[in-house]
Amino acid sequence: MKKIIIGLVAAASIASADFIGASFGAGLWQQNISGYAKNGSTINYFNKESAQHDGNTNTGDLGLNNEKNPYVWVKIIHPVPLFPNVKLQYTKYDSSGHSDYIAGSVKIGDVTINGAITNASTSQTINSYDLTFFYEFKPVVADIEAGFGVDYWQGHTTIYGTSNGVTKNWVDNDWTIPLPYLYGHIETMQMFGVSVIGNIKWASMGDSHHYDYMGAVKYTMDILGPVNPFIKVGYRYKNLKGTDGDTTTELKYQGLFAEVGAKW
Repeated sequence: MKKIIIGLVAAASIASADFIGASFGAGLWQQNISGYAKNGSTINYFNKESAQHDGNTNTGDLGLNNEKNPYVWVKIIHPVPLFPNVKLQYTKYDSSGHSDYIAGSVKIGDVTINGAITNASTSQTINSYDLTFFYEFKPVVADIEAGFGVDYWQGHTTIYGTSNGVTKNWVDNDWTIPLPYLYGHIETMQMFGVSVIGNIKWASMGDSHHYDYMGAVKYTMDILGPVNPFIKVGYRYKNLKGTDGDTTTELKYQGLFAEVGAKW
């Protein structure tokens, strides 16, 4: 994480010397996790404790806890016509927890649970590398960005528990998911240093989709000459759903975030 932050700050600093502008931000996001993985009549939730004790052997819960995780980004605006501007963002999605019962025969991405597991400890770590290409438009009352990108997830899921009298790691898998999207962003004109931001990343095809919505209030301080520090608070909602044969997985993260950064 430290190496990624240093690298993005360095990129913003270099860019600010040779290009029109660059900005950088780092924050903490309260990720409230929900969703499910379903195969036929069998379903496992990511964070629904009641599913562990409802008496239905086809219903279970991975028991993942809500977590606060960091993110960092850098945006580079350049003067070259026709070529898009670039934003890079790194986000952690790490969660762990305990479950009394996980139902079997469910596939979560590349991870397959073949039998019911009891007294389970689950860990899911995800590194998100998000690359956005966009064009910037500046009408009088707002800054507008439009483009496209891909959010590339590298994940690892571990489930340790007891199945058929045997206790061990039943799942210990790496997996990856590319999440392409269309991108839109708007920031209103500042009034007394305050602006309002809306951001959307969107993709949908058949029974699969990727939605990422963000709204925030930003306060910019004009105190360091060409460098303008800012603070930002807001709410972000991310939802991805995929279907593969009889398997459907829907994973959601949502919650408040707080961020500090600067614009050159």
